[in-house]
Amino acid sequence: MARSQSSETLQKSFLIVTQTAVGCALGLLLAGKIGRPAQKTTAATLLGVGALLALPALIDAVTEVVNGPGSERGERRRLDSIRTDSGLSDDADIL
Repeated sequence: MARSQSSETLQKSFLIVTQTAVGCALGLLLAGKIGRPAQKTTAATLLGVGALLALPALIDAVTEVVNGPGSERGERRRLDSIRTDSGLSDDADIL
């Protein structure tokens, strides 16, 4: 099943936002310009948002590895679909 173009664009956008949030969180942890409690709270929030936004991409990557065409399970599913779906109806005469 092919993914739609908008879905791929959306995932790329989320990945960009994720990287930005993680970068900002690390920058805040290393910076000393704001008060310590505000710094920790903001960094933890940005890190959490980044992790949540990265979760769908991570799940897709793991699913692709497990179910992809190169995996044992993916090959088995493809063979099963070939075997069970001959393209003929059940009452068709085969010569």
